[in-house]
Amino acid sequence: MAVTLQDVSMITALPIEGKPLCMSTDFEGWRQQMEALIGMSPPEPEVEDGGKKDRVPAGAPFTWIAANFAHCPEDANDEVIQRYARVYMWYVISRTIFADGTGKNAPWMWLKALTVFDNKFTWGSAALATLYRQLDDACRRSTKDGGVGGCMLLLSVWSWERLPVGRPKTSKWNTWDDHGNPVRLPTWAYKWDLVSEVASEVNLLYKQYTNEMDSLTTEQVEWEPYGAWPNFGDAHPFELNPLCLQEKHLWLMCCPLICNWVVEFHLPHCVMHQFGLFQPHPPEWVDTDTQLHRLDRRRQRKIKDWHKHYKNYVNMFEQSESTRVEICPPAYEEDILEEPTEYDALAHGDYNKLIREGYQTSFAPVLNFVHKEVKKQADESEDILEKTPGGKKENLHFVFS
Repeated sequence: MAVTLQDVSMITALPIEGKPLCMSTDFEGWRQQMEALIGMSPPEPEVEDGGKKDRVPAGAPFTWIAANFAHCPEDANDEVIQRYARVYMWYVISRTIFADGTGKNAPWMWLKALTVFDNKFTWGSAALATLYRQLDDACRRSTKDGGVGGCMLLLSVWSWERLPVGRPKTSKWNTWDDHGNPVRLPTWAYKWDLVSEVASEVNLLYKQYTNEMDSLTTEQVEWEPYGAWPNFGDAHPFELNPLCLQEKHLWLMCCPLICNWVVEFHLPHCVMHQFGLFQPHPPEWVDTDTQLHRLDRRRQRKIKDWHKHYKNYVNMFEQSESTRVEICPPAYEEDILEEPTEYDALAHGDYNKLIREGYQTSFAPVLNFVHKEVKKQADESEDILEKTPGGKKENLHFVFS
């Protein structure tokens, strides 16, 4: 199982189509650039006489942003309104989509990405790339960020929708007012707007969680929480934001996911059961860890222009967008199955029981092939014995049924 672009669309409604979020991360003169965009920058830290000046991250503390941009003046002109809107988007992006393990600062690069509001960046694929990398880094004991980062809303709702382990109890959501604009309708995540909190000892909950996860079976997994292909979204209990389904033609594309120095691969063909489609054997595994994971902003400070450095991956993503996914025909023929209706249950999650009982779809053509080959060999052996001296045809009987 994996979080895919389908989950990104349904839960966040972030755009998938567009330019990869891959730009220059050169921080030289970032204070002057920030002042030009939003009118001010955080003060430089004071250094006592003889003291050593600490390296300050390029960005602003969340506390500083809240103190200076919490309320837009009522008499503000268009320029001031755009300034506050840009800071608000910067704050939200830094705290939700690209959150790090510290939760203290809003990096300058995300404000830089908002220099032009209509930048056509593929924020959805960038969010998924960051989540993949953050989950990978969190599994390493050497991580120094203080915990897992990335879009925790995406990861949490994905887990709650599919896995019974750790799933909170939901309460009835409030009526949503879209103010007459369908684009302001809620995403699938609104199902989990009101949940009950669990208060218990952390170590006890961790043991219980891991024990339940280890004993989880495939029958307990909700493989298609958004509905069956191609009628995704029909199962939602409220009016869904149209942006959630607008780019479903891109959900199955195999492509690199890019977010500056982060490059991860989107491989939906390895989890086709999540889309209600036949799962072929996975492709040959390719190790990308040494090639891509060794690059980050800490260890590769000399690299500034990531768009140029990752030109091949940027081109690969753009080519993937222009390629429409063609759904393959069913992986079986009705006339070769003794009980073809069983395949419907097989495709909707009851496959474990059927496989154990021997109703795999590949058995029928194999048995037909073996039947023909055995009969062919039996006929040839009978002809040879007839022509062999001493062979007694009348005493040999080949029976095949």
